[in-house]
Amino acid sequence: MKGLANSLRLQTFHSLNNLLQQKLYPQALKASTSPHNSHLTDTVYALFVKSGSVLTPFLSTYLITHFSLSGDFSRATQLLRDTHRPDAVVYNALIYGYARFSQPRPAFELFNLLRQLGLTPDIYTFSSLIKACDDLRLTETVHGISIKTGLVSGAFLVSGLVENYSKSGCVDGAEKCFEECLVLDSVVWTALINGYVWNGEFDMGREVFMDMRGWGFEVNEFSLTTVLGSLFEVNEGEQIHGFSLKTGFLCGCSIHLENAVMNMYLRCGRKSNAVKVFEEIRNPDFVSWTGRIGAAYDGVEAFDMFGFCHSRGLEVNEYTLSNVLSAIAGPKLLNPGKQIHGFCYKAGHLLLVSVCNAMVLLYRKCGLMGDAMCVFDEMICPDSVSWNSLIAGYSENGLFSEAIAMFSHMRDFVIQPNKYTLASILGVVSNSYSPGQAMQIHSLIIKIGFESDNSMLSGLITSYGKCNSIDGSMRVFEENNEPNVLLLNAMEATFVHANCHFEALKLFHRAWSLSFEVDGVTFSLVLKACGALTDLELGSSIHSLAFKFGVNQDLFVESAAIDAYCKCGSIDDAERAFRELSKDNLAAWNAMLMGYAQLGRFREVFDLFKKMPELGMKPDEITYLGVLKSCSHAGLVNESQSHLNSMLELHGVVPCVEHYACVVDALGRVGLIEEAKRTIDRMPILPDAQMLLLSDSELDNIFSFDP
Repeated sequence: MKGLANSLRLQTFHSLNNLLQQKLYPQALKASTSPHNSHLTDTVYALFVKSGSVLTPFLSTYLITHFSLSGDFSRATQLLRDTHRPDAVVYNALIYGYARFSQPRPAFELFNLLRQLGLTPDIYTFSSLIKACDDLRLTETVHGISIKTGLVSGAFLVSGLVENYSKSGCVDGAEKCFEECLVLDSVVWTALINGYVWNGEFDMGREVFMDMRGWGFEVNEFSLTTVLGSLFEVNEGEQIHGFSLKTGFLCGCSIHLENAVMNMYLRCGRKSNAVKVFEEIRNPDFVSWTGRIGAAYDGVEAFDMFGFCHSRGLEVNEYTLSNVLSAIAGPKLLNPGKQIHGFCYKAGHLLLVSVCNAMVLLYRKCGLMGDAMCVFDEMICPDSVSWNSLIAGYSENGLFSEAIAMFSHMRDFVIQPNKYTLASILGVVSNSYSPGQAMQIHSLIIKIGFESDNSMLSGLITSYGKCNSIDGSMRVFEENNEPNVLLLNAMEATFVHANCHFEALKLFHRAWSLSFEVDGVTFSLVLKACGALTDLELGSSIHSLAFKFGVNQDLFVESAAIDAYCKCGSIDDAERAFRELSKDNLAAWNAMLMGYAQLGRFREVFDLFKKMPELGMKPDEITYLGVLKSCSHAGLVNESQSHLNSMLELHGVVPCVEHYACVVDALGRVGLIEEAKRTIDRMPILPDAQMLLLSDSELDNIFSFDP
């Protein structure tokens, strides 16, 4: 390969030498640019000037284009000065070079000089200026000048203006340019669709795409790639996928479209479909591999694929790193996470905010908030996501005072909290049991302007309730002029959580009489209140109403109805509701299992438990709690210990304090006091206060009996 390159270089020099001997200096000057040797071009240019040759606009344009595209603006500018009577085309060549390297200031200075010399700018001039714009003010300036010159009506310029306005967040400006365009083409339509997608207006993006097809404009791989970015429903994405296959765009013609289809499936949670698309890509690029890492089955596969990409020398960017770090976030893969942290440090990727945010998330999920804080402290300019992640991490790990301190620190830096920040801090306040703190956050929400945001109001209702301020919750609910199902459910949940079951029923009756919107969650909460009050008649009425309303097959309603019937002692009604389940509903099975356990019907409990794996359902913590309670009530010591010891191995369920308490209770009921104490002592987790008391002295008293 080196020999071939040397041979070509010798041929070029030989050809150049012949041109110079024949005194064909313009041709020699053009030929001197091919080896990409600037000093050679300087030498030939010196001979060119010495020969008295004139640098014509045509030759100058060629040379300026060559040097400006390589970023050599000093030579390009000198050539412009040496040009005899330069025209607009010569200036366009240099303006385009500045635009390509995102240097708006010299581009606009050159444009002003062009106009001062009496030259007329054309659409290529304005196209380059539009490309050079890096803010909304410059875009508006170019737009205004192009209107005055009468060149703005063409699709060539409008597509660039639409793109610039969209990137600046000015969708109105993009729409106005689109509407004023006299000659629309597929490029302009695609630019507008892209603009909507960039600004999160996905519905408008889909609507414009349908209009584009309705008007008969050609759909190409670029418009298809763009509209795929606006799709979050897999059925819509499958239609675009099918259309792309039918039209032949996915036959190795467009890697960008193939990547867009794969990312659409990822966004819709269809990892298996994304993997299939990846496997059909003939020559996957680093974007393809980034998506494939995002579609990994688990963190181990994601890490292995990242290692494969790195070993093959494929480009690794911030998206690749974010995908692999998100996949391995968790205690089991902490060491691979630390390896990637080291790689990022060596490669300089920790200068990127998105990568640092992914590292913060990794350590946060591992409970290592000290390490997360170290990453945060080393960030040059943390964004709101960085602050939000750290606050949420402290909250998730029970470090509520640290979360409050970090929130205050954020305010000290005059960083405006967003909805995600406030949602995290409301969760912290809920655990502080301080109505005063809830009021402070409430005031801040009003001050920032989120007092009409339903998610914020819902969070406030919940937070006040958990701080034992039901009045505060009701005040937030009542002050809303347009109550909706989200706020209604938040208020119902608050009443139920506070054991205000009568109030929950009253609120439901009021909402129903005023024709408020309700859903399955509403009915499930009201059924829970009926169960707590052991009001069978009212529970049956609410369940019948759920049938009438058409939400009887809602997963929450099914489980809540069974639970309510069990708590009211009507096992027959519970069994009837259980037989009518619409699908395999784990929560409903757990409710039935717990109902049997509470009534001491351990055979039915074990029958249900055995059937679950046969139907493809995986038992969880609540399932095992019902099984162990049933063992305890029946005095089945061996069975309770067997289930406790096997729950992690068989189904990946980690025993918690409640599970151990059931086993201790079973041992105590049959008089195995010392074994019960040993079980408490051998627990890998800290026992709660009640179990500690039992292990000390009360166990003997509770389970002692007279002979």
